[in-house]
Amino acid sequence: MPSNIMVTAAQLTQWIRTEFADAYKLAADGLGPRIDAMMQRGIPSNALTEFYGYFEAAPYPRRWPRGTNITSENFLSQTFSVVNYDWGRRVPWHRNDRRDDRTQSLLDQARSCGEHWATLDERVFFQIVRAAADVNLLPAIPNAPDGAVLYATTAGGAARFGVTGGNLITGNGVAAAQTIRNDFYEARSRFRRFQDQKGQPLFSESILDAGYIVIFGAGNEQAFAEGFYQQMTIGAVGVAPVTAVSNIVKDQLLNVTLVPTQRITDNDWFIFLKGSPKKPIFSQEREPLRESFATEDNSDHARDSGEEYAQWASRRGYGVGPAYGTIEVNN
Repeated sequence: MPSNIMVTAAQLTQWIRTEFADAYKLAADGLGPRIDAMMQRGIPSNALTEFYGYFEAAPYPRRWPRGTNITSENFLSQTFSVVNYDWGRRVPWHRNDRRDDRTQSLLDQARSCGEHWATLDERVFFQIVRAAADVNLLPAIPNAPDGAVLYATTAGGAARFGVTGGNLITGNGVAAAQTIRNDFYEARSRFRRFQDQKGQPLFSESILDAGYIVIFGAGNEQAFAEGFYQQMTIGAVGVAPVTAVSNIVKDQLLNVTLVPTQRITDNDWFIFLKGSPKKPIFSQEREPLRESFATEDNSDHARDSGEEYAQWASRRGYGVGPAYGTIEVNN
């Protein structure tokens, strides 16, 4: 018997009860629609490698003095590519275990493997955000079209987006709500100072007013809730008298959505513009999820060995687009 085959001895006990048969068949949508605000998902693909491109900022008008020739200026373009990878998983079991399963839940539980495809985009999203090596996901973290990683101070030898520090901020920790707010306002100021390739403001006020998504480690939820949602907050400690003051984030009616997650295990946190015209991370789909089952009715392997299985597979790729819609606060 293969070493990885499902062994379900407990399910064979004739008096076993079924109240907990679905104990680990949990909702598999992960962060669900919150991911859609930070990641463009499911761009159609019809090739192994897709090539993307865009033009950089066009020139801005200048005064044209009478008696002179009109001035001209060109603009550049960027191209990048994304490869589609195969994604797959198989869940095997012995035919006897399926037939003798008193809970009648073996097949249903096996199918939850396919349901876990709903978390694939989220897992790769955090792999890219955290620049983490993971042999089960992308073999390498893609760069943005400007040649830098997703979060960088410079790109092409110059300050990224025309601002010193680019979209990477050195934070001051998460021990106090005021510290978190200070770093948030530094990020908000950084977004406001981003420039296009012609040195002009990159974002309009309507984009900045659309709001922010802040993702951070689940262990810091109280500090972030106090920083963004608490109506009254303590003033600076050590400055007499220590008084309660109103929360400036609340006073400004800023649209901030907090997203705590166990996928961040340190004190780094990340801000995404809800109104960014392009999401910084995206996925493309070459082939949608497909499901297949092997039984004695359709598989020589199952007839020869007694091993049945369910299998799921898809083809999908992931990339980083223009990174101007996000900032990392690195602690």
